[in-house]
Amino acid sequence: MRAMTRRRRRLPYVLAFVTATATTLMLTSVAEGWRSIAVNFVYGFAYSACIGCLGWLILPRVGRYAPRIHPAVRWTIVVVATVAIAIVGSLIALALMSAVGFISWSGFWLGFWRNLRFTIVVTIVIGVGISLYESMRYRLQYEAAQARLSSLESRIHPHFLFNTLNSISALIPDDPAAAERMTERLAALLRFSLDSTDRQTVPLEHELKITTDYLEIEKTRFGSRLNYSIDVPAELKHVEVPPFSLQTLVENSVKYGGGEIRVSARNGNGRVELNVWDSGTGFATQKEIPAGHGLSNLRSRLEAIWGVSATLEYGQENSGANVRISLPMRPAR
Repeated sequence: MRAMTRRRRRLPYVLAFVTATATTLMLTSVAEGWRSIAVNFVYGFAYSACIGCLGWLILPRVGRYAPRIHPAVRWTIVVVATVAIAIVGSLIALALMSAVGFISWSGFWLGFWRNLRFTIVVTIVIGVGISLYESMRYRLQYEAAQARLSSLESRIHPHFLFNTLNSISALIPDDPAAAERMTERLAALLRFSLDSTDRQTVPLEHELKITTDYLEIEKTRFGSRLNYSIDVPAELKHVEVPPFSLQTLVENSVKYGGGEIRVSARNGNGRVELNVWDSGTGFATQKEIPAGHGLSNLRSRLEAIWGVSATLEYGQENSGANVRISLPMRPAR
């Protein structure tokens, strides 16, 4: 879906390339008469259409890995790719024109070598220019997403801390030993929070540990009124998830749900699905989540990291409320 969206966004570049090249070749032969103008326009249109369509299909695949490699290597790959696209596109254009009888097959290679230098130069200039624009555009989008994500996380962590401190303070008068254990778990939670400050994702195994610590803190507070279970296959514990994602869902269940909570994860056709079910009533509709609510903030974090590839859904299920996060499955690095 996202790959198709990116290709549609680049389609105007292809059309502009085709139009500009065909028009340029046409204008170079104005003084030679209408026949030369028409011939050059057909040449320009055939060449630019074939080369542009190849670039439309191939360059996004090259750009997919661009942010992960050194700039010098990245631009070398871009230039090599555009040269290859220019050569292959020229061969296709000449083959098509020969097949329809616009040029003879005997002049195939003569036309190829005569136009190759101009074709490569134009393709490199336009390809590198578009790549520079896309690189700057990606950088600006990335910085905006990072700023948005940092803003969301700065609101989530204090909220989590204050709730946990309230739980500890409520236990101190009646059960100091339990309060001490909760303080140790809180220290682990704060350490995890600090360690994940500069990370968009963490291994699910780490998120499960922090979620269990939180549930144990709340279970110490509520006693037998709160019960939970965790069911996560071992092969999913190394996939990437946002920090405090499961914990946010569990915290929401503790605050608004019933006394039973079930945490689970499944492999859904190459996607990791995180589920938190509780015995409460949940929300009636998707629109009832107010701005600033934990689920609303989590949904915004997912969107900032994965865009439309990540979803957060909730509703009634098995006489309770279920919240499900679906993410692309990526092993933690």
